[in-house]
Amino acid sequence: MERKETNKMTIEEARKQQGMSRREVSEWLEIPYRTLTNWENGVRSCPHYIEKLIVEKILQGR
Repeated sequence: MERKETNKMTIEEARKQQGMSRREVSEWLEIPYRTLTNWENGVRSCPHYIEKLIVEKILQGR
């Protein structure tokens, strides 16, 4: 998978690039699983600045 710029990558793309499940990310970052699922499925939108911070954190690793 080609590497995207952090500010253009989605939470789902970053999570998959790191080989993490939604459950792992939600528990690690203490984001409700349902909220993360809704963001990834487009049911609700995550504020851009929050998404950028989450993507950066995921790419940095645990």
